Amino acid sequence: MLLAIAGDYLLGYKTFGTSADPDAYMGIAWTVAPDWRFAVSSVLGFLCAALFAVAAVELLRVMEQEYHLGDSTFYKLFRIANWCGILYFAFIHIGICMLPVVFNAGMAATGDIPASAGMALRVLKSIAVPLVAGFILCDGLVVIGWVGMVAKGQLPVPKVLALCNPVTMILVGQLLNLISEGLDSGSESFGWLLMYLICATYLTKNPDHRK
Repeated sequence: MLLAIAGDYLLGYKTFGTSADPDAYMGIAWTVAPDWRFAVSSVLGFLCAALFAVAAVELLRVMEQEYHLGDSTFYKLFRIANWCGILYFAFIHIGICMLPVVFNAGMAATGDIPASAGMALRVLKSIAVPLVAGFILCDGLVVIGWVGMVAKGQLPVPKVLALCNPVTMILVGQLLNLISEGLDSGSESFGWLLMYLICATYLTKNPDHRK
């Protein structure tokens, strides 16, 4: 997830962002950033997905074999979210990275922001459905599953740590944008990182709490 966070910032920091400037097109500040940032972000997203798969398999094994959560509805949602995440983390980096690259190409060819933005938005429309579906299946389900398991005491985790999840961190990231546009870029990945670190800490040190 550290690779994902780095990739998120390469992708999102000081590229596109909301702006109240009257010259901003469609309320967005469109910035030409070096293409290498998006190339590296795509690679990091792919590597993240591969390493995440290793972590997800191990975590799900621990939850099933040592905490016997196989029949829990919340665990099943959590499991679906993690399996989907293996594919989604690679796709979202590569897919979204195409948007600024297309915008950069448009600016290089025309020098016109509305035309270049239109090209990028056309690409966005073509991938919007899998992007939204992936967000619901990954972030939406993982939050429901995580909060449910922690709240019901199915995991030996303090209930307050249920707040350490991707969606909560996305909301916190919006506050960071008040400091500098794009500071929220790694917030979603940071939420996943926190969740996994909590599991690594609490699910392995208290064998007496295992069911």
